[in-house]
Amino acid sequence: MMRVGSKFRLQTKTDLSFSDFRVLSLLYQPLIGIDGFSLYVTLTHLSKSISELKHQALFDILNLTKDNFISITEKLEAIGLVETFVRDETDYIYVLKPPYSAKKFLIDTFLGTYLESEIGDKNLKILLEIFKVKELDFYGYENISKTFDDLYSFRVKKLLKVDFKLEERNGNNTKLIRNSIDYNMLIEKLPRALKTPSLFNENFKQKIIQLAYVYQFSISDLIEIFKESAKNGSDLNIEAINFRAKLYYANQNKDIYVEENKLSDEEKIATLPLDTIVQKFVLGDHQQKAMALSTINDFINQTEIDLGVLNILIMFILKNKNGELPHVNYILKVWKSWQNSGVSSISDAISHQEQIEKKWKNKKSYSNEPKVNKPEWLDEYLKEIQEMEG
Repeated sequence: MMRVGSKFRLQTKTDLSFSDFRVLSLLYQPLIGIDGFSLYVTLTHLSKSISELKHQALFDILNLTKDNFISITEKLEAIGLVETFVRDETDYIYVLKPPYSAKKFLIDTFLGTYLESEIGDKNLKILLEIFKVKELDFYGYENISKTFDDLYSFRVKKLLKVDFKLEERNGNNTKLIRNSIDYNMLIEKLPRALKTPSLFNENFKQKIIQLAYVYQFSISDLIEIFKESAKNGSDLNIEAINFRAKLYYANQNKDIYVEENKLSDEEKIATLPLDTIVQKFVLGDHQQKAMALSTINDFINQTEIDLGVLNILIMFILKNKNGELPHVNYILKVWKSWQNSGVSSISDAISHQEQIEKKWKNKKSYSNEPKVNKPEWLDEYLKEIQEMEG
């Protein structure tokens, strides 16, 4: 509960352009209302000139009550324009996210469908014409533009490293998960009572797709999890779904199954489900394996990592921790070390772990311990994975 006299600070990732404001006024405003549009724009302008402000001052500026403000802010959160952080119910931080482009809003997310349901097909067609791009006819023309490598020879071992946040244009930390569920089909099959506006929030959508990938859930699995999460009239939120997903997975006694394929080792690693890795290499019962997947899910939420690299990282840690996955903070530290060493692709990750293993073996060769010739850890794991495939 927001306390009397509470204060807030604002953070933005980038300045808004004319195109951003046009998308806000024509596409977002029908969903968030005039009050939502006014609050978002006001906070955007305040973020450039005021470091800290009391909520009551903002209420007075916009002629709002506290309850009105909370209700409007929740709409902005649900639509992906605002993230709210609170400490001790008196200190708030509002992170303002830039709106999506018209194309992403209307086509690449479910917000376009949501907008159509609110304003009707006829009005949507009017808006589509406004955002329609008039393209020139390029028939008969040849693209003679130079690429970077046409003009320059450039070699680098690491990407540029900066120890602070920089401006960025993406409104949300969207993660593209391979081989996951058909989200549209999930919404269609959900019971009517569970179809809430939060389903159209891009962050919410990506969290659900991510859960399906990490735990290898089917649409029917997710529907059962949604039902459990909404029992006793509870609101459908990602925290409850995460909790129920972990319990649901722990209660299932799934057989491991990997489809036969003819992929290279790197491709095989990139497409290997995390569920398979955890089932095979995490020691313990289903509860411990569910906890491991939950930890991995928490790690994914805090990073931007290629899924193939993630698989290498998790297998490496499990191998060297004897089948026990440590706390997420430990995994974050290992990943930070790998990033600092220039790891960004599967081949980078494989080369890096081989260098680490080589250093460890060299250290052991100077000790009095007897040398044991073991195959490379990745070869061992690939052999076991092939055995799982039959």
